[in-house]
Amino acid sequence: MEQTAPKAGVIKTIYFYLVCFVALMMVVFSTADIINIALKAWIFTKADDNYYGAPAMVCPAPVVDKNASDTVSTQSQADCEKQQQINQAQDIQNRDAQRQRDVVRDISMIVVGIPLFLYHWRIVRKKDI
Repeated sequence: MEQTAPKAGVIKTIYFYLVCFVALMMVVFSTADIINIALKAWIFTKADDNYYGAPAMVCPAPVVDKNASDTVSTQSQADCEKQQQINQAQDIQNRDAQRQRDVVRDISMIVVGIPLFLYHWRIVRKKDI
C-alpha cells in the first residue's frame, strides 16, 4: 500500500463514507417506499383513493329554456354517468400504473444501492483509503 498525502487521504475517506451513506439511504428510502406501497395496496386499500386521479366529475344541471316548455340539457344523465364510470376505470388504471412505476424505481434503486454500498463499505473496513 502506497502512502498518500494526508490531505488526499482525508478526501478519500470523506468520499468513501459519503458514497456509503448515499447508497445506504437509497436502499433505506426505497425499501420504506415499497413497504408503503404494499401496505396501501393490500392492507389499507382506501389510503390512496383519488390520490393519483382527478376529482370526480360532476354532471351539469339541466338548463331550463324560458322560451320553451322543455328542459334543455347539454349532456344526458345517462351519458354523464357513463362518462363517470369511464373516468373511474381510468383513475384505477392510472393508480395501478403509478404504483408499478414507483415499485420499479424503488427496486432499481435497491439493486444499484446495495452493491454500491457493499463495495465502498468493504474498502472502508479494510482501511485501504
